[in-house]
Amino acid sequence: MNSSDDAKTEFAKRLNDALTEKGYQKRGSAQRLKREAGFNISDRAINKWLKAETLPDHHNIELLAKFLGVNFNWLAAGQGEKTPKPNREDLMQKIKDIENRNKGGSHPVPEGTTSARMSGSSGMVPILSWVAAGSWSNVEPVTFEDAIGEAPKPPNLSKLGFALRVQGQSMLPEFKPGEVIYVEPQTGFLALKDSDLVIVQCNDDKEATFKQLVLGETSDDMYLRPLNPNWPEQRMVPMSECNLVGKVVGKYVEY
Repeated sequence: MNSSDDAKTEFAKRLNDALTEKGYQKRGSAQRLKREAGFNISDRAINKWLKAETLPDHHNIELLAKFLGVNFNWLAAGQGEKTPKPNREDLMQKIKDIENRNKGGSHPVPEGTTSARMSGSSGMVPILSWVAAGSWSNVEPVTFEDAIGEAPKPPNLSKLGFALRVQGQSMLPEFKPGEVIYVEPQTGFLALKDSDLVIVQCNDDKEATFKQLVLGETSDDMYLRPLNPNWPEQRMVPMSECNLVGKVVGKYVEY
């Protein structure tokens, strides 16, 4: 494989990963991407990007980066941070727009969804990166300044609650990559029950992780496991080596 083939392969991997995080499925993603991002090219041309057969030109990479909400340099060459950090002015404007929509009695739909239902929701909550969740502290509340996105707030979430986008396949089939889950940080360790779904930060990991808690007879018996029965490691990190970030109390469901 030459350097040109390497570049195509690496670009296709970044593009497919970003699409998965945005909730796209591999089948039909070219048609949907063309329709929703407004590309003036054929489905076949987009499929060639996804299959590492060709690279898009500078203009089309710019369109992709803007639509997917990722940095141009990361998408084009794998350089720098994947997600641009929103500045304060952008976030304050987002919050103002959300408040104005809520005053009108409408329920805003998160970016990247076509239709959804959230009964009894009030306002919005920030969607954090997994790195931000890993460094979360209950000393200070999570705010939109920490956000990479936003989701409707369910009625059972406290003002310190936040959301995350599922990564990877360890929690399949209940939780798919790209789905939004809600995390309640105001949950004491002693209040957890067997089979609760938790967000934890373990050892020296910078990112938080999403797993199911298994309680034993003693604290030494507690451990974390995936929901995916086909995941290679079924008994994962002992809970004693992890810090509790919060309990997963629900997810955003599209219909």
